[in-house]
Amino acid sequence: MGEIMSSAGNIIKMLIGIVILIAGIVWYTGIPGYSGFGEQLLVLILGSVGLFLLFIGLIVAWMGYDDYKMDKEMAKEEKKEGK
Repeated sequence: MGEIMSSAGNIIKMLIGIVILIAGIVWYTGIPGYSGFGEQLLVLILGSVGLFLLFIGLIVAWMGYDDYKMDKEMAKEEKKEGK
């Protein structure tokens, strides 16, 4: 019985997600007869590119630093085991 309720809950979540997705598409493309917000969508996308690059750069630099620290620590471990 719990599996059925879980499955039903997941289906409801998917349907809500689809409705929200469609509402977002209609918001930016517009309903026939009304103007949409396509220009604002373009500004949003162009504004997001800089933030995207900032966070991707930060993550890549952090991963490189973490790898550097791990390599240094592993070298110490190997040096200890060698003695």
